[in-house]
Amino acid sequence: MKALVFCALLGCGGGALHVSNKHADAMSAENREELGEDRMSLKWKFQTADRLTEIAPQEFAAAAVSADTLFIGSASGTFYALSITDGHIRWKKPLGSVSCAPLVDRGFLYIPTTDGFVIAVDSQTGQEKWRYQSRGAIEQTPAASGDFVIFSNEADQVVALDATNGKFKWQYKAETPEEYTLRGHAGVMIDGDLIYTGFSNGTLAALRKDTGSVAWSTSLKADADRFVDVDATPIVLGQMVYASSSSGGVYAVDKTTGLVRWRVPFYDVSMPSETGNVGGLATDGKVLYVSVAELGTYAIDLQGNVLWRVGARGGGEPAAPVVFGDLLIYSLASDGLFVAERRTGKTLEYFDPGDGISAQPTITGDGRMFVMSNRGILYAFDLD
Repeated sequence: MKALVFCALLGCGGGALHVSNKHADAMSAENREELGEDRMSLKWKFQTADRLTEIAPQEFAAAAVSADTLFIGSASGTFYALSITDGHIRWKKPLGSVSCAPLVDRGFLYIPTTDGFVIAVDSQTGQEKWRYQSRGAIEQTPAASGDFVIFSNEADQVVALDATNGKFKWQYKAETPEEYTLRGHAGVMIDGDLIYTGFSNGTLAALRKDTGSVAWSTSLKADADRFVDVDATPIVLGQMVYASSSSGGVYAVDKTTGLVRWRVPFYDVSMPSETGNVGGLATDGKVLYVSVAELGTYAIDLQGNVLWRVGARGGGEPAAPVVFGDLLIYSLASDGLFVAERRTGKTLEYFDPGDGISAQPTITGDGRMFVMSNRGILYAFDLD
């Protein structure tokens, strides 16, 4: 009955909260029994782009929220400021294709685009203040620190700009492998005077915030020589940086020296040679959560012990998971959005819009969740 109600609410092109039986093994992305939880209630939806006739579209853009306004772009190139209450448009502007959330800082929006621009606009009006073009797609949210806006891009560059006028401060360029690399790149994590980020050559680096010079650099590629990308944005907790590579798994690295303290490799006993693209890392301060394409979502404690793992086989490429209270929310490109119990990984509910969800959800402190489907439809839910 619940699925039918949601189909009616969402319309013919929408989706439903349900479980299907299309996967046949225990490590698939979906459970095979009925779920008894109601953790999501739909509030409104907004179509950012007309992608209803496209074959296998993907949208990676996530939302940023400030006060009562939501900001989001899409692959279509139009950027929106919407009311979080009902989704009505406050302003919109053509700024180019966007594949992540913008940065909101001190009344400005810093919007990264897939053609390499960072565009600063007034958050109230959308009026452009400045723009800077780099040489690679920017698919992770920039970070702000003092007078700096710092971002990374798919060309293995890290760039620091003056936040007020967009003037260039410094750039660091890592060596990019000649062979194919995986889609995406790591964002930047600022902690004190250092910036931590990863690169497609399998290295994790600490850069000095004021100059971009290297404090240390550590290889996370294990014994592999291809598809070694460090594409998940690192997390800093205490004296450790937690990062991952597609070939090496999850690492704990001393944030001062760059020395590796432990590693948890990714593998499946039925596919021992298999590695997967890492969607991203999240933490509740005591446990790390990491989603890996085909291999699953893992919970790992800060000593490197795997607490649980749930399957993702056949679910498609994952986005970074999000912790909210006792819940872990994550999306899979083919199968949609999953709401899981953080302590055990048990799926409580999921949302299948019909074409999957590649984007990371955005959740406010009071439990309003926003997520974009691959068809370019933005959904607003309340989380229980």
